[in-house]
Amino acid sequence: MTEPVELEQGSSGLRRYVGVVRRRKWIVLAVLAAAIGAAALFSELQKPVYRAETKIVVGQGNSLFQPTVANAVQPFTATMSDLVESNVVATRVIARLGLHRSPEKLLSKVHVSTNPLTAVLKVSVDDSSRARAQHIARALGNVFSRLVHERFGHRQVTTTTGQVVEAPLTATVWDSAHVDRQKVAPKPVRNVAIAAALGLVLALLSAFLREHFDRRLRSREAVEEHFGVPVIGQIPFDPASKRNKGARILATGAGAEAFRSLRVNLEYLGVRRPLGTILVTSASPQQGKTTVTANLAAMIARSGATTIAVEGDLRRPRLHELFGVGVRPVGLTDVLVGSAALKDAIVEVPFAGDGREGFGKVVLLPSGQLPPNPAELLSSNQMKDLLEKLAAQYNYVLVDSSPVLAVADALGLARAVDGVILVARSNRTNADEANEVRALVDHLDLHFLGLVLTGVRPAAAYGYGYDAYVQPPTSERGVAAAVPAIDGGKVAATLRRRTRLRGTPR
Repeated sequence: MTEPVELEQGSSGLRRYVGVVRRRKWIVLAVLAAAIGAAALFSELQKPVYRAETKIVVGQGNSLFQPTVANAVQPFTATMSDLVESNVVATRVIARLGLHRSPEKLLSKVHVSTNPLTAVLKVSVDDSSRARAQHIARALGNVFSRLVHERFGHRQVTTTTGQVVEAPLTATVWDSAHVDRQKVAPKPVRNVAIAAALGLVLALLSAFLREHFDRRLRSREAVEEHFGVPVIGQIPFDPASKRNKGARILATGAGAEAFRSLRVNLEYLGVRRPLGTILVTSASPQQGKTTVTANLAAMIARSGATTIAVEGDLRRPRLHELFGVGVRPVGLTDVLVGSAALKDAIVEVPFAGDGREGFGKVVLLPSGQLPPNPAELLSSNQMKDLLEKLAAQYNYVLVDSSPVLAVADALGLARAVDGVILVARSNRTNADEANEVRALVDHLDLHFLGLVLTGVRPAAAYGYGYDAYVQPPTSERGVAAAVPAIDGGKVAATLRRRTRLRGTPR
């Protein structure tokens, strides 16, 4: 029973990692491209390096080693290897070839390697010139061979019997100096491959570090986890609002379907506890709370209910703009202070029902004159009495208020309504705001209905892919208008024939 759970958790973790890479793909691509470009540029600017090699065989006497000292092969070759890389050898090579460099600089280009099982010294020289590398390697072999002959060529060893034998040390150049065909550096393919591997690791590390320090909530799961309440609506991004530089009422499409889903969810939430008055707010500005209030009011009206939208944001009211209502001289503030009657402040919004039977209506109570003390006015007893009066006259009362973290206006209203809806914009609301709102809700014991997530990708929103079913054509003319004339109108003609067979009136 635990295996499916483990597989699901592993798949969820993998999707999370892939999601991070997709969101931070530009960081990954930029770091990877920078690493590859730096490696390619380094390879291009680096001088070519060639390698010359020669092999020197060291031994004792007329053979490689006497049998009595065969166990000393490894330390002997190691000693000879160190002697090759000595200043004495380097000085003689410089003098022989007339090089203009110090012994230390010359020895930095020389490398000697040995095999513990053999008596062979492999001497290699790196240089930017093929000919110079070969000359230095050849001179090293000859100079070292001569020095060994001069200093170790005649040595007397007395045996246990008192016999004196000659056991000279030898260093013979076996393999003459030769240059490799391929240059040893730079190697562009190798450098780029290594840079790509390291760059990919660095790019992924940068992406995950950026994700770790990014506090924005991007997914529905993250929003629900930090706010502690479920998401009851997901509103897709509306491209037309960006073109028109403002929000709008959505009559059709995926956006309207999303608000219809939100309305249905509220109806289900109202089964256990009546939801006559609902406060719509957000944690911070620019989250879409006013757009949600206007569209939700319109969608409730299309279901046949009567709705009043109260412009409770007494600092930056915009609800009247979405309803197409100009600035009114009287409104909510005038009703609360007693300078105007409620019926004189209410404005009817005729668009919601479109004049068809069975549709409800939407009315607006605008903000009126902006007061100097909106928080005190909205938390007063007059406001509570007004909400009760409106709830008795209308099926739904939607109150658009100021952000809860920006000002304290919404906190007084939240206690006077039946439920609170919080609007959060995807990729903009951060975890710190969510935690602060959650603490406020727990401390004040508010009836938090849920979250409405705005600006989500259409694939994640309800109704995606079902736009064609929002308002289906009801006549032959509607079918023909909904289908483009492809192949000379064959598709439209086919749909006309099918429509006639189904009995659609012409």
